[in-house]
Amino acid sequence: MDKVHVNRLEKFKDILLVVLVFTTILLLYFLWGSKSLESFIFSDDNEHYTVLSSEQVIFPDQIILGKGNGDYIIVTSEKENLWKGQILENFRNMSQDANILVEEITAEKYKAAMSYPSIIAKFAYNMPFNEFCDKYQIKQQQGYDSINDLTEIGFSKGSKESAFIFDGNKKRYYRLVGNKELNIFDQVESLFTQQNLTTYFPLRTFLGEKSTNDTLVPVENSSAMASLTYQKDSQISQKEITEDTAQDYFGGTFDFVRKVEESNGTIIYMYGYGQKVLIINPNEGSIEYKEEIKTNDSEQKNMFECLDTALAFVGSHGDFQTAAGQEIKPYLESASSIDDKKNAYRFVFSFSVGKNKLFYEDKMPIIIEVTGGQVSYFRRELVNFDENQLQKKSGEQGISAINMLAMNYNYILAKTNLLDKLDSQEISFEDTADRIDDLFTGYFRPSVKLSGDENTSGDNQLELIPVWVVEVNGMYLYFDLYDGQPKGYSKAY
Repeated sequence: MDKVHVNRLEKFKDILLVVLVFTTILLLYFLWGSKSLESFIFSDDNEHYTVLSSEQVIFPDQIILGKGNGDYIIVTSEKENLWKGQILENFRNMSQDANILVEEITAEKYKAAMSYPSIIAKFAYNMPFNEFCDKYQIKQQQGYDSINDLTEIGFSKGSKESAFIFDGNKKRYYRLVGNKELNIFDQVESLFTQQNLTTYFPLRTFLGEKSTNDTLVPVENSSAMASLTYQKDSQISQKEITEDTAQDYFGGTFDFVRKVEESNGTIIYMYGYGQKVLIINPNEGSIEYKEEIKTNDSEQKNMFECLDTALAFVGSHGDFQTAAGQEIKPYLESASSIDDKKNAYRFVFSFSVGKNKLFYEDKMPIIIEVTGGQVSYFRRELVNFDENQLQKKSGEQGISAINMLAMNYNYILAKTNLLDKLDSQEISFEDTADRIDDLFTGYFRPSVKLSGDENTSGDNQLELIPVWVVEVNGMYLYFDLYDGQPKGYSKAY
């Protein structure tokens, strides 16, 4: 019996050895092969994160209601309800009709239609129209394929049976004519009569007859926006948090990952020969991840599928919240294809401070690139601030938009290279203002440059500044909301 027992024990050892060898081979295949690091996350720590869907972050940058008298209001609190419950629903219902006529129209006809009582949803980016229709269950009619991208969609009382679309990529306008009148205006009429809503006029109203600029400008600055102190997301400098953060990207093992600590405190984790790199910078409060993608192996994904991939990645790597646990209200600032590839997209997220957008002078809070079905680049740099500060009311009267522009038009000329684009060197205020692409209020975070022995001890002095944001020639310029002084500038994404 003892001999039989020994033989069984030896056989069991042989089987166990074979299993271990095969397990080792499979593990090495996944580690050293072309699999993404996302394929083998071993930790369960991310289960509590909520992954947003693309529908939860795709909203119009502005919803504009035209009263029909040359004045407008920009919707804030009712934006989500108007987008989902009115604009999308009306367009979806309209597209169920048969024999919809799609015709390309001129910019003049588009503007003429919107001079009637109207509603326009404007996006800060272009969305492939056929993908947009598929995403929102909109039946595609004959002629829809002639529209490449959707940047604006609007409705006008001047043509109650029609929808109007602007393709910002091709600079083309379209009218889609249905079979019956739409009831969208009956349902939003009450918004026109609400009190305490700021009235906007086109910039050309203030610049004279020669101007054609339809950028909307508020009649007066009624916003009481206070500066907010903030702190960088510096908890990532704590060793145990840094290690946990790295494990979120590389899994529960570091057997094949090298770690480099630089003199300035930056920590670099590297897999292989730079195929996958994670950079943690405590001074900036930033995290940056890069991964080489084999394009031959990439799946074909559309913009919305790439966006869902990006959101899943964000959700499993910190979510839209800081290391200190403060949740932010994200919005999609930019969505653009990379090198004109149809399955590679760059998404830029910022977040709202109250009802206003936040802009960084250098980079933006979250930047993520997706090629096929895989994340190739990711950067996050969030800030912590107390939203209770928004309850403060400033007693100062803000400078009007027109006065701010008049004060700074030479600065705008110098920073946006407009002099290189215009024939005359004698450029007037009107010439400069006529080339403004957008103008609105927001919050601005200037760059924080640390040198020498400076550290995070001064974080409490950092401020988010209320500003006028002026978009010109692919640049954002920021001016103090109260005294109009320049505060900085950045490239528009």
